[in-house]
Amino acid sequence: MKIDSSTRADRTAVAITGEIDLSTADTMGDAVREQLRTAPVLLDLSRVEFMDSSGVRVLDTLLREVDAEGWDLLVVPTLTPAVAQVLELTGMRDQLPFDDAEGSR
Repeated sequence: MKIDSSTRADRTAVAITGEIDLSTADTMGDAVREQLRTAPVLLDLSRVEFMDSSGVRVLDTLLREVDAEGWDLLVVPTLTPAVAQVLELTGMRDQLPFDDAEGSR
């Protein structure tokens, strides 16, 4: 897994590439959390090729923390079919705050 962060307008874009699984999910969560503490975040999962339940768990935890801390998180709506499927099956896709300005789901 690779994580890239860049400033984009009034948000920090955090782009994840590769696989989010048991060995990488917490690293992704820590990276997103670190950025959320300082600025609004746009999370880009469009280059994630695989996500298991560990990734779903981290996304769920991040959403709870966003609510509790008053952070600002948006997700790029473009997803690979594999990631879209796991998010659909778990009900997480309906929970994610997709960025309407980035296009349709």
